[in-house]
This record gives sequence, C-alpha cells and structure tokens, in this order.
Amino acid sequence: MNSPLNQNCISLDENLINIIQNLNSIRNLRTSQAIKNAWIKGTYFRNDGAVMIKYEFLHTLLRVPKNTVNFLLAKFNLSNLDVITGSDFISLISQIFDTASTFKKRDYIRFSESLYYEIRDSETAEVLRGRYYEDLKDKKKNLKRERQNHYSIKYDELTGLDLNYQSAEFSHIRSVAMYPDLQLEIENGLIVNKETHDIITKENVQNEDDLYSLCIKNNWDTNWHYYYKNWL
Repeated sequence: MNSPLNQNCISLDENLINIIQNLNSIRNLRTSQAIKNAWIKGTYFRNDGAVMIKYEFLHTLLRVPKNTVNFLLAKFNLSNLDVITGSDFISLISQIFDTASTFKKRDYIRFSESLYYEIRDSETAEVLRGRYYEDLKDKKKNLKRERQNHYSIKYDELTGLDLNYQSAEFSHIRSVAMYPDLQLEIENGLIVNKETHDIITKENVQNEDDLYSLCIKNNWDTNWHYYYKNWL
C-alpha cells in the first residue's frame, strides 16, 4: 500500500497519550483499552496538523472485520493506501454507524469517534495547523515574484496587456480550494493584472478547463493551456 501524501510524521505527544489513556472507558474495559491503544499506536499528525490513521488499525477503530474495512476503502476510493486522513475516517465510521444493529456496537463506535476528535482538537494539532498555515501564507506571497523572475514576464499572460508590476497578481489555474497540493507550484498559475484576476474570480474559475473557456469567451491567449497540460 502507498501513503496518500508524503509529508512529515509527528507522533502523538506524551501529554495527549496520557489524556487518551485516562479517558473513562465504556462497557467492556478490554475492548475500550484496545480502542485507546489503536488510536495511540495507529495515528500520527501530518505537518499541517491533519490526523493520519494507519490501515492496520482501522478494523479496531471502526469496529468491523478487516474484510469490511477493505470493502469500505474500495467503496470510498481509498484502496491501496497504508494511511487515511481523519476526514476519510469520519466518512467511514459514519457509514458503519448508520448500519450498526446493536446499542453495544454504536456505543463503541461513538467512543472511537470521540477519541478521534480528542486527537484532532488537541493542542498539538492546533499548534501544527497554526504554524503550517502561517508558513503557507508567506510562501504564497512569493509566487508572483518567483514566476515573474523565472519567466521574465512583462505582459499580462492572458490579455497580453502591459503588466502593472505593483498590482499584478498570481492567479492559480487550479484553485487552492479544490487542489491544495498544487497551490505553491509556480506552474499552476499565471501572472495577470488585477483587473484580469477579478474577472477570473467573478467567473468562479476552478481549473484549467474553466479558465480555457473563459479565455475563448474573452478572446484571451490560450497558449498557456497546452504548456499546462504537458506540465501536469
């Protein structure tokens, strides 16, 4: 199996582990402890604060047999991953909860889910998220300068008009919201005047196909589309 993202792994800190261990158990003490141990051993933080969960512990955390885990991973297009994100875990456990046939099983599912939120909302996760997005904000500020310098850009890359260097902006081709993994790539954007960027934003452009259609509509340059498709 493969990891979905190649980012730094940060282990749960001792304080968080103690918090999990000291939480009140439910029903059978042995089962509750197994769930706690699976969260402690089977999770880590990505450098952006996201909780990552190892495949080998999913059956314990989701309270289902391993073959059911495999079926659900395939259903949610998560097969062949050795870890999944916390948000994917919540989708999986919600599916299982909806079909749980006993109060006992639902209680254990709620217990496991509550431990996930304990980890997600921990101080460690908050600090990591804060540092990551601060660093991301600083790096995004440099995209315009990096692309301008790399390609010696003097004109709006879409309209061809003279570039107003001071107010010109880096306009992402694939949007940050939909494609966050590409947000720091200088090839995933074009240097355009603010007026051009305002039009792109108003038209809710999300990807290269949306932008290409807008270029056709406004008689803007489309040569970038060929180079972008080759870069991907």
